[in-house]
Amino acid sequence: MSSPVASEKSIRLDAVNVVGSLLTPGLPGGDWASVAGACDVVEFRVDACPHAAAAVRSAAASCPWPALLTVRDPREGGLNQLGLTPRRALLGSLVDDFQLVDIEIANLHIFREVVQQAHEGGALVVASYHDFLGQPAEAVLHDLCAEALSLGADIVKFAVTPQCSADLTVLASMLESGSSTALSLMGMGRFGRVSRLLLGQLGSVLNYGYLDQSTVPGQWPAAELKSLLATLRA
Repeated sequence: MSSPVASEKSIRLDAVNVVGSLLTPGLPGGDWASVAGACDVVEFRVDACPHAAAAVRSAAASCPWPALLTVRDPREGGLNQLGLTPRRALLGSLVDDFQLVDIEIANLHIFREVVQQAHEGGALVVASYHDFLGQPAEAVLHDLCAEALSLGADIVKFAVTPQCSADLTVLASMLESGSSTALSLMGMGRFGRVSRLLLGQLGSVLNYGYLDQSTVPGQWPAAELKSLLATLRA
C-alpha cells in the first residue's frame, strides 16, 4: 500500500469542489481523459464492488484527481448489505491509497482506528449522515456536527431529504453562519437538484454528482453540476 502525497492530490477546504461518484472499480481502460473537467474529486463506492479491491486500488492510484474512499453502511444507503466486519476490512486495507475517506458519523467511534490511519497517512476524514426520508431538526444537525468534529472529522457531510423551502433555509443558514467547519451539504428527492446548486453556490465544500450512474434521486451528472456551479459562481 502506498501513502497519499498531499502535494500531488489534495483539495482546498475553502473551495467548492465537485465530487464525481463511481459505482464501478474505475473507468473502462482507465480512460480518465474521458471525464476531464467533470469533477475535482472522484468517489469510489467500494460497497458497490466489494470484491474488486485490487482494481479499486489501481484505479485510485491512476486517477489524476483526489480519490475519496466510501464503503457505505447499508443503514445509510450502502449496497450489497455489507456488515461491520467486511466494511472495516475494506476501509483498513484501502485507506492508505486515498486522499479522503467517508465514514458515517454513527460509525466514527467504531472505526476510530481507520480515522487514525487516515490522518496518519495524510487523508481527510469526511464524516457523513444520510436521511432518505426527511431532514432532522436544525438542533439535531448541529449536534451531529459537533459529535463528528469531536471524533476526528475534517469535513462534515449531510445528505438529507428536504420537505419544504424551510428545510432548504436551514441548510443554507448553516453555510452562512460564519463557522470555520468544512461542510458538505446536499438534498435528495424533489429538492435534490435545486439544493445542490443553492448549497454549492453558498460554499458547500463537496458537491456530489455521478460519473457512471445515479444512486439517489436528485443527483446531477458530475460534469453538468460542475458547469452549472461554475456559471453560478462566475
